[in-house]
Amino acid sequence: MTGDAIRGVKFPRAWRGYNPPQIDRLLRDMARLLDAGIPLPVSTPQPRKFIGKVMRGYDLRAVDSFFDTLTSDRAQQVPAPGPASPEIWGHGRPELPGGSPTGDRRAEWRGVADLPGTRLRRTAGLTSKIIDSDGQVLLTHRGRTLKVTASGQVFRNDANRAEIVDTATGALVLRWIGSHSYHHAGTIALGPGQRWLSFPIRGSRLRNAVMRAVDESGTEVVWFRKTKPAVVEAVVSPDCDISPEILCLIELAARWLVVYFARPIPGEG
Repeated sequence: MTGDAIRGVKFPRAWRGYNPPQIDRLLRDMARLLDAGIPLPVSTPQPRKFIGKVMRGYDLRAVDSFFDTLTSDRAQQVPAPGPASPEIWGHGRPELPGGSPTGDRRAEWRGVADLPGTRLRRTAGLTSKIIDSDGQVLLTHRGRTLKVTASGQVFRNDANRAEIVDTATGALVLRWIGSHSYHHAGTIALGPGQRWLSFPIRGSRLRNAVMRAVDESGTEVVWFRKTKPAVVEAVVSPDCDISPEILCLIELAARWLVVYFARPIPGEG
């Protein structure tokens, strides 16, 4: 199935059905994955598990039938998920093996302190900053403008187009598709060529959660955890350079960890 085919799907309305904006967003995210050359995961998300229901929504049977068929087709086409076909649709609470769930999750959160690599802090505020372990500010972000301190490079964060561009050259630095929302880790960041990153999260709450940036080969390259009310710590793998691109990525992704645990406001679509 192509991205255009996904975008062309129409569902009949029913007296009580699935929330249309949520279904439409899910279809758009799936279409953009296909447009970018990234296959849909075998375990295609099932709306019955996470989409809300409203009056005059999309017919439940029609929507369920479409996604059941899509899942069946994917299972026949792809023998098993692997590094080239990530399970990015993180609906529901992540599971950790054995023992006390809270204890295991907290231990994993503490374990980030022992990881090798470069330790950075992203501080939230009117002007957010990425700071290294020596207290040096590496990047600032205010409004739509990101500035790298060392080089003076300036980037524009175009949220409507879901991309970051170099203001001097117009070159694309980073773009993203999908989104993170309450217990849904669905954002993928796209880099040059066919490089991309997904951002799965393990943990039951913000104070014990760890988010990983996982590349197209299945390698974990950045780890994130919340350490203070306005601070997210990021540990960058020793194999990664602290480039302007990685700084922009950390600035974006730090918010995705917080959004994952932000409960939706009742009544919002």
